[in-house]
Amino acid sequence: MGWISVDLMVSIFHRKSLRKAAVFIMLFILPFLSSCKATHTQDKSQKNIDSPTAVYLIKEKKAAVIDTMSYLECMDHRIPGSHCIALEEIDKKLLPAFPNKSQLLIFYCESDKCSRAGQAYEKAKLLGYESVYILEDGLVAWKRAGYEVETIQRVKRAPVISIKSVRLKEFIKERKDTFVLDIRSEDAFKANHLDGAKNIPFFMLHKRLDEIPKNVPVIVIDENGKRSFLACCYLINNGVKDVIRLFGGMETMVRQTRNKDNT
Repeated sequence: MGWISVDLMVSIFHRKSLRKAAVFIMLFILPFLSSCKATHTQDKSQKNIDSPTAVYLIKEKKAAVIDTMSYLECMDHRIPGSHCIALEEIDKKLLPAFPNKSQLLIFYCESDKCSRAGQAYEKAKLLGYESVYILEDGLVAWKRAGYEVETIQRVKRAPVISIKSVRLKEFIKERKDTFVLDIRSEDAFKANHLDGAKNIPFFMLHKRLDEIPKNVPVIVIDENGKRSFLACCYLINNGVKDVIRLFGGMETMVRQTRNKDNT
């Protein structure tokens, strides 16, 4: 009878042990991890629907459609029959508007880059609403699918001057009477803002118009430059003479400042 070296015996033992460990992992550990992952995904998942599905739910299931942008944006352009409830007012206005928590709700915002509808969805679920949906890609997808939008009170468009962030501080230094208006949310403003800026979130702009001077330069700052144009038009229509928007919004300014610091 032949003999087996000690090294070979150890090697065989280790291989058998590894095989047993692998079987144990496949039978017990992996199913447990998978179940944990599935549960986590299920809790965090949001129900996105496309525009044709939204139309069906509106017509056949009496779904309520909620525009999560500002009041001015909602009145200017929206899905027909939309309720104007800005994201910032969901906690205060949703329940009085829809006391029946089984009411089917569809939230939407301006575009595929907008996160307001998703945040409104989470707020509605926390409030106990059972059937909540998000219109995928928002109003852009709705129009792309060929569906109509309605205007209740249009903001008259006007020429608006833009200023880039590299020129902004120099402009403010030259024009010391400049009024910097930040229309982002209160949370975004607290996170970072220009010194001396006044925060009036867009959803409150029509209510706090009297806080904005009419005879000095007013620079309007938003998140990414996409909402400031309409805000500027509204101000111009209401007698604010010298209105300028920050090109690219706060996101662009922060990114350029970071890039400059890294060079």
